[in-house]
Amino acid sequence: MDFVTFGIILDDIVRADGFSASGLLGGGGPQTAFGMRLWATQWEVGLVARVGADLPAQAWEWLQASEIDAQGVQATAWPTLRAAQRLDAAGRRSQTWLVPDDVVQAQLKRSVADIPAGYRSARGWHVGVHPEAPDLDFLAALRGLGGRVSVETFRLAERRLAPEALMALVSAADVFSPNRLSAQSLVGPGEPESLALRLIEAGAKVVALRMGALGSLVVEARSLQAVRVPALAVEVVDAVGAGNAYCGAFLTGWTDTGDIVEAGLRGAAAASFVVEQFGTPEATAQVRRAARERLEQLRPLAATLRL
Repeated sequence: MDFVTFGIILDDIVRADGFSASGLLGGGGPQTAFGMRLWATQWEVGLVARVGADLPAQAWEWLQASEIDAQGVQATAWPTLRAAQRLDAAGRRSQTWLVPDDVVQAQLKRSVADIPAGYRSARGWHVGVHPEAPDLDFLAALRGLGGRVSVETFRLAERRLAPEALMALVSAADVFSPNRLSAQSLVGPGEPESLALRLIEAGAKVVALRMGALGSLVVEARSLQAVRVPALAVEVVDAVGAGNAYCGAFLTGWTDTGDIVEAGLRGAAAASFVVEQFGTPEATAQVRRAARERLEQLRPLAATLRL
Protein backbone atom coordinates (compact mmCIF):
# COMPACT_ATOMS: atom_id res chain seq x y z
CA MET A 1 0.00 0.00 0.00
CA ASP A 2 1.34 3.43 -0.94
CA PHE A 3 -1.06 5.92 0.67
CA VAL A 4 -3.71 5.67 3.39
CA THR A 5 -6.34 8.03 4.75
CA PHE A 6 -9.17 7.89 7.28
CA GLY A 7 -12.90 8.43 7.78
CA ILE A 8 -16.31 8.24 6.07
CA ILE A 9 -19.35 10.43 6.69
CA LEU A 10 -22.52 10.67 4.62
CA ASP A 11 -23.13 14.36 3.93
CA ASP A 12 -26.32 16.33 3.36
CA ILE A 13 -25.24 19.52 1.56
CA VAL A 14 -27.32 22.70 1.82
CA ARG A 15 -26.21 25.76 -0.16
CA ALA A 16 -27.08 29.35 0.67
CA ASP A 17 -29.32 29.52 -2.41
CA GLY A 18 -31.43 26.67 -1.03
CA PHE A 19 -30.13 23.93 -3.31
CA SER A 20 -29.46 20.69 -1.45
CA ALA A 21 -28.22 17.15 -1.98
CA SER A 22 -28.32 14.29 0.53
CA GLY A 23 -26.44 11.12 1.37
CA LEU A 24 -23.22 12.08 -0.41
CA LEU A 25 -20.07 10.09 0.29
CA GLY A 26 -17.83 12.40 2.30
CA GLY A 27 -16.19 12.91 5.64
CA GLY A 28 -12.77 13.74 4.25
CA GLY A 29 -11.53 10.19 3.73
CA PRO A 30 -13.09 9.50 0.31
CA GLN A 31 -12.12 12.94 -1.02
CA THR A 32 -8.55 12.51 0.22
CA ALA A 33 -8.40 9.02 -1.27
CA PHE A 34 -9.63 10.45 -4.57
CA GLY A 35 -6.77 12.97 -4.57
CA MET A 36 -4.29 10.21 -3.79
CA ARG A 37 -5.67 7.83 -6.40
CA LEU A 38 -5.22 10.33 -9.22
CA TRP A 39 -1.47 9.82 -8.86
CA ALA A 40 -1.13 6.37 -7.25
CA THR A 41 -1.48 3.00 -8.94
CA GLN A 42 -4.64 0.90 -8.68
CA TRP A 43 -5.45 -0.60 -5.28
CA GLU A 44 -2.44 1.18 -3.72
CA VAL A 45 -4.61 3.71 -1.88
CA GLY A 46 -6.31 2.47 1.28
CA LEU A 47 -9.17 3.90 3.32
CA VAL A 48 -9.63 3.18 7.03
CA ALA A 49 -13.06 3.97 8.48
CA ARG A 50 -15.78 2.67 10.77
CA VAL A 51 -19.20 2.48 9.10
CA GLY A 52 -22.56 0.85 9.72
CA ALA A 53 -24.44 -1.84 7.84
CA ASP A 54 -26.47 1.06 6.41
CA LEU A 55 -23.59 2.36 4.29
CA PRO A 56 -25.22 2.64 0.84
CA ALA A 57 -24.22 0.25 -1.90
CA GLN A 58 -23.20 3.27 -3.97
CA ALA A 59 -20.38 3.95 -1.51
CA TRP A 60 -18.92 0.49 -1.98
CA GLU A 61 -19.38 0.86 -5.73
CA TRP A 62 -17.46 4.17 -5.65
CA LEU A 63 -14.52 2.49 -3.91
CA GLN A 64 -14.54 -0.29 -6.49
CA ALA A 65 -14.84 2.06 -9.47
CA SER A 66 -11.99 4.23 -8.16
CA GLU A 67 -9.85 1.15 -7.40
CA ILE A 68 -9.38 2.22 -3.78
CA ASP A 69 -8.71 -0.60 -1.33
CA ALA A 70 -11.44 -1.04 1.30
CA GLN A 71 -9.86 -3.61 3.63
CA GLY A 72 -9.73 -0.90 6.27
CA VAL A 73 -13.46 -0.07 6.06
CA GLN A 74 -14.89 -1.85 9.10
CA ALA A 75 -18.63 -2.43 9.56
CA THR A 76 -19.67 -1.99 13.20
CA ALA A 77 -22.94 -2.32 15.10
CA TRP A 78 -23.36 1.48 14.99
CA PRO A 79 -24.97 3.37 12.09
CA THR A 80 -22.84 5.20 9.54
CA LEU A 81 -22.01 8.77 10.49
CA ARG A 82 -24.20 11.43 8.88
CA ALA A 83 -23.89 15.20 8.97
CA ALA A 84 -25.45 18.30 7.46
CA GLN A 85 -22.99 20.61 5.73
CA ARG A 86 -24.37 24.12 5.33
CA LEU A 87 -22.64 26.62 3.04
CA ASP A 88 -23.20 30.36 3.41
CA ALA A 89 -23.05 32.87 0.56
CA ALA A 90 -19.30 33.29 1.07
CA GLY A 91 -18.71 29.55 0.84
CA ARG A 92 -18.04 29.08 4.57
CA ARG A 93 -19.15 25.71 5.90
CA SER A 94 -20.78 24.66 9.16
CA GLN A 95 -21.38 21.04 10.16
CA THR A 96 -24.20 19.59 12.26
CA TRP A 97 -24.21 15.92 13.22
CA LEU A 98 -27.36 14.01 12.26
CA VAL A 99 -26.59 11.06 14.53
CA PRO A 100 -26.36 10.91 18.35
CA ASP A 101 -23.14 11.81 20.15
CA ASP A 102 -22.47 8.21 21.20
CA VAL A 103 -22.49 7.17 17.54
CA VAL A 104 -20.07 9.96 16.67
CA GLN A 105 -17.69 8.93 19.44
CA ALA A 106 -17.84 5.24 18.51
CA GLN A 107 -17.38 5.66 14.77
CA LEU A 108 -14.69 8.35 14.92
CA LYS A 109 -12.36 6.30 17.11
CA ARG A 110 -8.96 5.86 15.50
CA SER A 111 -6.34 3.34 16.45
CA VAL A 112 -3.34 1.81 14.77
CA ALA A 113 -4.96 -1.52 15.68
CA ASP A 114 -7.66 -0.74 13.06
CA ILE A 115 -5.07 -0.50 10.28
CA PRO A 116 -4.82 -3.73 8.24
CA ALA A 117 -1.43 -5.38 8.16
CA GLY A 118 -1.19 -4.77 4.42
CA TYR A 119 -1.44 -1.02 4.96
CA ARG A 120 1.28 -0.65 7.55
CA SER A 121 4.14 -0.20 5.11
CA ALA A 122 2.40 2.78 3.45
CA ARG A 123 4.64 5.56 2.19
CA GLY A 124 2.16 8.28 3.15
CA TRP A 125 -0.66 8.85 5.67
CA HIS A 126 -3.14 11.71 5.74
CA VAL A 127 -5.19 12.57 8.83
CA GLY A 128 -7.67 15.32 9.63
CA VAL A 129 -7.56 16.60 13.22
CA HIS A 130 -9.26 19.08 15.51
CA PRO A 131 -6.70 21.74 16.47
CA GLU A 132 -7.40 21.64 20.21
CA ALA A 133 -7.50 17.82 20.33
CA PRO A 134 -5.25 16.52 17.56
CA ASP A 135 -4.69 13.01 19.00
CA LEU A 136 -0.91 13.36 19.06
CA ASP A 137 -0.47 9.76 20.24
CA PHE A 138 -2.17 8.47 17.10
CA LEU A 139 -0.04 10.71 14.87
CA ALA A 140 3.10 9.52 16.66
CA ALA A 141 2.02 5.91 16.15
CA LEU A 142 1.57 6.53 12.43
CA ARG A 143 5.01 8.07 12.18
CA GLY A 144 6.34 5.00 13.97
CA LEU A 145 5.02 2.86 11.13
CA GLY A 146 7.17 4.80 8.66
CA GLY A 147 6.11 6.90 5.72
CA ARG A 148 5.28 10.58 5.67
CA VAL A 149 2.39 11.93 7.70
CA SER A 150 0.20 14.77 6.43
CA VAL A 151 -2.23 16.65 8.71
CA GLU A 152 -5.04 19.09 8.01
CA THR A 153 -7.25 20.84 10.55
CA PHE A 154 -10.96 20.10 10.16
CA ARG A 155 -12.18 23.28 11.83
CA LEU A 156 -11.01 26.60 13.21
CA ALA A 157 -9.35 26.76 16.61
CA GLU A 158 -11.70 28.29 19.17
CA ARG A 159 -8.81 30.41 20.42
CA ARG A 160 -5.13 30.81 19.58
CA LEU A 161 -3.13 27.88 20.86
CA ALA A 162 -0.43 28.29 23.46
CA PRO A 163 3.05 28.19 21.85
CA GLU A 164 3.81 24.70 23.15
CA ALA A 165 0.45 23.36 21.93
CA LEU A 166 0.95 24.95 18.51
CA MET A 167 4.42 23.46 18.24
CA ALA A 168 3.12 20.02 19.20
CA LEU A 169 0.40 20.24 16.53
CA VAL A 170 2.40 21.50 13.56
CA SER A 171 5.52 19.42 14.27
CA ALA A 172 3.53 16.17 14.56
CA ALA A 173 3.48 15.77 10.78
CA ASP A 174 5.72 16.06 7.75
CA VAL A 175 3.11 18.24 5.99
CA PHE A 176 0.75 20.65 7.78
CA SER A 177 -2.09 21.93 5.58
CA PRO A 178 -4.63 24.36 7.06
CA ASN A 179 -6.88 26.64 5.06
CA ARG A 180 -6.34 30.37 5.46
CA LEU A 181 -9.04 30.89 8.09
CA SER A 182 -7.79 27.92 10.08
CA ALA A 183 -4.23 29.25 9.97
CA GLN A 184 -5.43 32.64 11.21
CA SER A 185 -7.26 30.96 14.07
CA LEU A 186 -3.98 29.34 15.09
CA VAL A 187 -1.49 32.21 14.72
CA GLY A 188 -3.56 35.38 14.30
CA PRO A 189 -4.40 37.58 11.30
CA GLY A 190 -1.96 38.14 8.47
CA GLU A 191 -1.17 37.75 4.81
CA PRO A 192 -0.47 34.25 3.46
CA GLU A 193 3.32 34.60 3.57
CA SER A 194 3.19 35.77 7.18
CA LEU A 195 0.85 32.96 8.20
CA ALA A 196 3.03 30.31 6.58
CA LEU A 197 6.20 31.70 8.14
CA ARG A 198 4.65 31.76 11.61
CA LEU A 199 3.67 28.12 11.23
CA ILE A 200 7.20 27.29 10.04
CA GLU A 201 8.65 29.14 13.03
CA ALA A 202 6.35 27.11 15.28
CA GLY A 203 7.90 23.89 13.98
CA ALA A 204 6.12 22.90 10.75
CA LYS A 205 8.35 21.18 8.20
CA VAL A 206 6.19 21.87 5.13
CA VAL A 207 3.18 24.21 5.16
CA ALA A 208 0.60 23.89 2.37
CA LEU A 209 -1.69 26.86 3.01
CA ARG A 210 -4.96 26.42 1.12
CA MET A 211 -6.70 29.62 -0.01
CA GLY A 212 -9.71 28.47 -2.03
CA ALA A 213 -10.11 30.41 -5.26
CA LEU A 214 -6.72 32.07 -4.63
CA GLY A 215 -4.94 28.73 -4.85
CA SER A 216 -2.29 27.70 -2.35
CA LEU A 217 1.01 28.82 -0.89
CA VAL A 218 3.51 26.08 -0.07
CA VAL A 219 6.61 26.68 2.05
CA GLU A 220 9.37 24.21 2.92
CA ALA A 221 11.09 24.98 6.23
CA ARG A 222 14.62 23.80 5.56
CA SER A 223 15.21 25.99 2.49
CA LEU A 224 12.40 28.53 2.94
CA GLN A 225 11.59 27.85 -0.70
CA ALA A 226 8.00 28.80 -1.45
CA VAL A 227 5.62 28.41 -4.35
CA ARG A 228 2.28 29.99 -5.15
CA VAL A 229 0.02 27.67 -7.12
CA PRO A 230 -3.17 29.16 -8.56
CA ALA A 231 -6.51 27.40 -8.47
CA LEU A 232 -7.70 26.08 -11.80
CA ALA A 233 -10.46 28.16 -13.38
CA VAL A 234 -13.44 25.80 -13.33
CA GLU A 235 -17.13 26.21 -12.54
CA VAL A 236 -17.58 25.82 -8.79
CA VAL A 237 -20.66 23.81 -7.81
CA ASP A 238 -19.67 22.67 -4.31
CA ALA A 239 -16.33 23.24 -2.57
CA VAL A 240 -16.88 20.66 0.22
CA GLY A 241 -14.04 18.14 0.11
CA ALA A 242 -11.80 20.08 -2.26
CA GLY A 243 -9.27 20.73 0.50
CA ASN A 244 -9.16 17.02 1.35
CA ALA A 245 -8.50 16.12 -2.28
CA TYR A 246 -5.76 18.75 -2.41
CA CYS A 247 -4.11 17.25 0.68
CA GLY A 248 -4.22 13.70 -0.64
CA ALA A 249 -2.74 14.65 -3.99
CA PHE A 250 -0.16 16.96 -2.38
CA LEU A 251 1.07 14.12 -0.19
CA THR A 252 1.66 11.88 -3.21
CA GLY A 253 3.66 14.60 -4.93
CA TRP A 254 5.81 15.41 -1.91
CA THR A 255 6.40 11.72 -1.20
CA ASP A 256 7.16 10.80 -4.82
CA THR A 257 9.37 13.75 -5.73
CA GLY A 258 10.30 15.87 -2.71
CA ASP A 259 9.34 18.88 -4.86
CA ILE A 260 6.85 21.36 -3.40
CA VAL A 261 6.03 22.65 -6.89
CA GLU A 262 4.98 19.23 -8.13
CA ALA A 263 3.12 18.56 -4.90
CA GLY A 264 1.21 21.85 -5.07
CA LEU A 265 0.31 21.31 -8.73
CA ARG A 266 -1.04 17.83 -8.00
CA GLY A 267 -3.10 19.25 -5.15
CA ALA A 268 -4.59 22.01 -7.27
CA ALA A 269 -5.46 19.64 -10.10
CA ALA A 270 -7.20 17.22 -7.73
CA ALA A 271 -9.22 19.94 -6.00
CA SER A 272 -10.48 21.23 -9.35
CA PHE A 273 -12.48 18.06 -9.99
CA VAL A 274 -14.16 18.02 -6.57
CA VAL A 275 -15.50 21.59 -6.80
CA GLU A 276 -17.21 20.84 -10.13
CA GLN A 277 -19.90 18.61 -8.62
CA PHE A 278 -21.71 17.54 -5.47
CA GLY A 279 -20.04 14.55 -3.86
CA THR A 280 -16.76 12.86 -4.67
CA PRO A 281 -15.88 12.05 -8.31
CA GLU A 282 -14.75 8.58 -9.29
CA ALA A 283 -11.03 8.36 -10.01
CA THR A 284 -11.56 6.73 -13.40
CA ALA A 285 -8.85 6.40 -16.04
CA GLN A 286 -10.41 9.32 -17.91
CA VAL A 287 -10.31 11.56 -14.83
CA ARG A 288 -6.71 10.55 -14.09
CA ARG A 289 -5.67 11.49 -17.63
CA ALA A 290 -7.52 14.80 -17.32
CA ALA A 291 -5.77 15.48 -14.00
CA ARG A 292 -2.39 15.28 -15.70
CA GLU A 293 -3.57 17.63 -18.42
CA ARG A 294 -4.83 20.11 -15.83
CA LEU A 295 -1.54 19.91 -13.95
CA GLU A 296 0.35 20.85 -17.10
CA GLN A 297 -2.03 23.76 -17.70
CA LEU A 298 -1.13 25.09 -14.26
CA ARG A 299 2.61 24.43 -14.36
CA PRO A 300 3.59 27.67 -16.18
CA LEU A 301 1.50 29.65 -13.68
CA ALA A 302 3.20 28.36 -10.50
CA ALA A 303 5.43 31.10 -9.09
CA THR A 304 8.42 30.14 -6.94
CA LEU A 305 9.87 32.55 -4.42
CA ARG A 306 12.11 32.58 -1.35
CA LEU A 307 10.73 34.01 1.87
